[in-house]
Amino acid sequence: MNSKDIIYFSVNNWHCGIHYPDTETFKKWLGKDNDQYFMNDDWCKENKLCVYCGVIDMSFNYTISAPKEWVEKNCPELLTDYSEFIFLPKEGETKPEHDDWYQPFLDYCEENFGCDFYED
Repeated sequence: MNSKDIIYFSVNNWHCGIHYPDTETFKKWLGKDNDQYFMNDDWCKENKLCVYCGVIDMSFNYTISAPKEWVEKNCPELLTDYSEFIFLPKEGETKPEHDDWYQPFLDYCEENFGCDFYED
């Protein structure tokens, strides 16, 4: 898959509208007691997502490498109204190094499908 076909985005379950998009989809995925979506290894594998999860203070932070087609189908608002959650690679790189919380993005490849947890 071409690196231009991959969207790298980061969300945190702390404050809706600030740390994740204020949409029904993201409220479902990240709202109170709903962290099982991006933490659920099977769900991430089924959706062919490469998710890196870590704890930031009292919240969970996720860096997600996803096919553009998946984003267009499941959360197209990331490409328009909420593009601040998208991270772009620096010139000459294939993926962004990290998000604003310095959590890395996983390479988008089959061996990374699922959820990988950060351990300090």
